Order: sequence, then C-alpha cells, then structure tokens
Amino acid sequence: MKKIFNGLILILFAALVSCADEFKVGDAFLEKAPSVDVDKDVVFNDANYARAFLWNAYTSLYYGRPLNWSAKGNRMNMGAVDALTDCFTSGLSWDGVSGLYYSGQFNATSDYSAAVYSYSNGEEQWTGIRKAWLFIENIGQTPNIDDSEKERLKGEAKMIIACHYADMFRNYGGLPLVTKAFDPNDDFKLPRATARETMNFITDLCDQAYAVLPWALQSGEQEQWAGRFTAAAALGLKIRILLFGASPLFNDSEPYHPEASSAPSVAEQHVWFGGKDMSLWDDVVDACDLFMTRNQQEGNPWDLVQNPSNPRQAYQDAYYRRANGELLIDTRARATVSWYWDADCYYLQSYGSYGAMTPTLEYVNLFPYADGTPFDASFWDRQSKDHYIAEDPFANRDPRLYENCLVNNAEFGMDHVAELWIGGREGPANDLASDGAAFTGFAVYKYILDKEHMAGKQDQWPYLRLPEIYLSYAEALNEVGRTSDAYQYVNYVRARVRLPGLKSGLTQDEMRKEILDERAREFGVEEVRYYDMIRWKQAKDFRKILHGIRIRRGDNSTYSYEKFSIKKRFIQDGEDGTIFFTPKWYLSPFPFVEMNKGYLTQNPGW
Repeated sequence: MKKIFNGLILILFAALVSCADEFKVGDAFLEKAPSVDVDKDVVFNDANYARAFLWNAYTSLYYGRPLNWSAKGNRMNMGAVDALTDCFTSGLSWDGVSGLYYSGQFNATSDYSAAVYSYSNGEEQWTGIRKAWLFIENIGQTPNIDDSEKERLKGEAKMIIACHYADMFRNYGGLPLVTKAFDPNDDFKLPRATARETMNFITDLCDQAYAVLPWALQSGEQEQWAGRFTAAAALGLKIRILLFGASPLFNDSEPYHPEASSAPSVAEQHVWFGGKDMSLWDDVVDACDLFMTRNQQEGNPWDLVQNPSNPRQAYQDAYYRRANGELLIDTRARATVSWYWDADCYYLQSYGSYGAMTPTLEYVNLFPYADGTPFDASFWDRQSKDHYIAEDPFANRDPRLYENCLVNNAEFGMDHVAELWIGGREGPANDLASDGAAFTGFAVYKYILDKEHMAGKQDQWPYLRLPEIYLSYAEALNEVGRTSDAYQYVNYVRARVRLPGLKSGLTQDEMRKEILDERAREFGVEEVRYYDMIRWKQAKDFRKILHGIRIRRGDNSTYSYEKFSIKKRFIQDGEDGTIFFTPKWYLSPFPFVEMNKGYLTQNPGW
C-alpha cells in the first residue's frame, strides 16, 4: 500500500507528530482516488477501513533482505547483515558491508541506508509505531466489530510496536519509549530509557498481546491470514528479548566498553544493566516453560516441520514455505517472486550473482558429517593446489549445509551439479578472484535455491522460527546450571535433520559453544549469528581472519583444495597482531542529526 501519512518523514519524533488527523490514501485502501485526504474519523467509523489501517501497519515490519532502490527496500545498499559475521563475507565491493564496515568508515554521520539498522533514515519503524498507537487509541469507536475482535486487533498492534522496539533494542540499547500517538502539542523530546526499562517495555507489550491473541491460527485461517500475530508469536518475541537482555552484553559485572565507562550512556545505564543479574536467565527459563506448557495444552499446533524421508526438504520448508507451523513471525514485502532477475527482488542477484552473501570456510567447517562426527578443519591444512584427490570433503554432511551453502558437486539446477572449481560454471573465473559470487569456493543457497525456477515462489522473511525457542530454552537452562536438561531441546532440533544427539557429559562452557554453533547452522542467513556474537561479546570471532578454498579440477573426478585468507576487514587483527577491534562495534551509533537535538546520549566509543 501507499504511504498512509501526508508529509510523514522518517525521523523519530517528526514522524510521531505529523498529520494527526489526516491521511493520504490511494485506490488500494479506501477506494478513493489517490491523494484524497481522509479524516481519521472516517477511517475508524468503518470496520473494513479500520482493519485495513492495521494491515497497512503490518507492512512497516522489518524485512531482512534488499529488494530495490527505494528507501525501505535498499537494505545495506544491497548487502547483508550476516556478511558481518564469521559465517559469511561480502564479495560485493559497493554494498554497505564493504563500504562502511569492512573499511572501518562507519560512524554517526554515515549514510544509514547502508548500515545494519537505520534509526531514522529510510526505516519505517517510527511510522509503524505511530500507526499502531493510532489504531489502539481509535479502534474503540469503530462500529460492527465486537469487543473480543477489537482486543485481538489491539494485541496485534501492540506486537507491531514490540517488534520495532525489539529490532532497535538489539542495535542501540536503551531507547526513547513512545507510549502514544503524539500530536503537535506534545513534548516529543523524549530521553533514552535505561536498557532494562526498554527491555521491560518490550516484554510488557508482548505480555499484553499474549493475553488477548489466539495461541495459533486455526487451520481454516492459515491460507488467508498466515502472518498475523498470535500469542505464540508474542511469547516467542518475549523470549528472544529476554535472552538478549540476560546475555553478557548488558548483563555483566562491568559495561561492555570499560574504556568508556564514564560515558553518559554507560553512567545512565542506557547500554548496561548496572551489574550482573543471574535471575534474568531464570526469566528466560520461565518464559520457555510457559511456551512449552501452553503449546501442549493447545494440542501442539506449533512444531518443527518434519519429513522423515527427506530431512533436507523439511529444513527448507521450515524457512521457505509459508504457514508451516514453525514460522512464529514472518514478514513480507511482496507475495511471490516473478523471476530471478526481478528488479524488485534484488537480493536474488545481490546474493546469488554479485557475492554479497558468500559463505566462509569457517562456516562450512561448522557442519558435521551426517553421523554427527565433527568435520576436521585441519583437513584443509593438509591440502595444496597441486595435490589432487578423489575424496569429496563436502559429501555426507549435515543436510543444512546444502540448504545454506552451495558446495562443489552439489545438485544444482535441472541439468548439472555445481561447478565451484576455478573456471567452473558457478566458480570464480581465476585464482586471483577476491570478490563476486563464489570467490570463497562456496556460494549462498538459502533463498536463492537453484536460481532457475523462481517464478511464483513465495517470498517472506523468517523473522522468528520455533527452533529459536528450543535453542534459547537450552541456552538458558545451561546458564542456570541445568546443563543436563538442556540436551533434549538441542537434540530435538538436530533430530529433524537426522543428526544424533550431543555427546553426554558436556561442561557448561562446552554446551554453550555447542548451542551457539547449532544456532549458526540452523539460522544461516536469518540474522541470528550476528546478534549472538554481539550479545556474547565475541570479540575473538569478529577479530579472526576468515578463509576460503580455491578448488581446481584435475583428471578422473579429482580436485585440489588450496586454503586462502579472505581480504582483511578493518576490525580484524593485523598480520603483526595489531588489534583494531574495539567494543564500540557491538552497538550502532545514533545518527549525528538525532544527537544534535540534544536529548539522546551517544553509545560508548562513538
């Protein structure tokens, strides 16, 4: 739908005060000609118009892939958040990942359309928040909608607000808390709340939504209403935010940037809880307990997608197929894809042809063999460009490897296997390639699939999937000292792809690593790894040099494998051991234009 507010600009409080009473709408909304002014009372005096207003607010929700060159669709200048992790790298020289982050140039004056998350430039979060509050404040006057439906719709509106704040919380910490639709007479210079107050604000909204939403959509509702918020979605989002808050980024004995401990944002606890509170992990456990209990009481409508005869297909259906019983929250910018070179679905080309999302060797090494045996990463150190072998190091691995990454000799398209060797059909052109698709010896597969049959494919962003709840439960149980209880939830996720359970007797530290690795395998290209690295302050993983493989084809189906270092990112250590990474990179800076207004504190180090 067209933007609904007249003259609305996407900065924090201007977006919250403009056009309190009039909306610009087009044919798709009120069946009037485009650019007709419609009074607010007209919208909320008609049940269909009021519902349509809420559906329009849904369109503001975060969608994690670049689509086109519009303000909202230009995600990271056609880049990808996961390319900032140790699992993927960008071979696209002009995306935001390369231009701002790999170069170390990102700062408070940068072009935020190319950043991980934009606080006020090109994002629709403040528009969506205002729409949701307007809906909550006005739906009471709408005729021909019974009270129970009104409560449900208000619960959905609260989830829109909660989702936007959840996204910002993970990137900025404490935020100004907007609790109404502002009008021009309000004082809109809100200061930042503390990080803990912000977390509680989000979880309170989730609790309010949980109380009035159905646990799951009925089977007859799925086709038409898949994507609407449910009580399970509300509780799932609460678990995500409680887990982030319990983690060491904010919840530790000292702030994450001790060198900047005197910064106002630290002193006022905008980026730190003021100490370490282990009871926050208990809160995660309690929320997960409630999720499991409620789901069982409701007949387990939420469960992992299963396909015993084809576990790889089950995994693909889980992240790709709409209304699958596992997608707790999914967001959309469009219904389907027309073809691979669709100009309004640019991530296909950006990821699949230009290399904006290229797997690293470190990520491929994370996937064990199908029998659960870990892959021995030292295998690559025993190879050289002149040593040709018949052994296929990518065969018989965890099925999720083949859904996240395209590897050499994997089935691809209708008529061939993937040729990722130098000069191969999908491979780099020569052994000097340092960018573009597959320059690491691998290419992304998730969402791209075989490239050739995209017409009519569904298109949605898997914002929150059920395995995240299971693995968050396991993580929280481990952190409160119940490591033995954590096994069942990790193993359930692994069992879907026929991996055996984890070995017994793991220590707390070992279990933590297994869980984080499992999350990386399960949620490749879903923006989970990036925030895991941040909340656990994994500087070593941000700092380490990453690698690819140059594959050369020999005679009689033999190949040689040459490990190489990917071009250094600014925050990675220098060859002489110089450390360039600083903790400031865990959170984003507020834009300079917002800081100049005088009522925000800047995040430490920026």
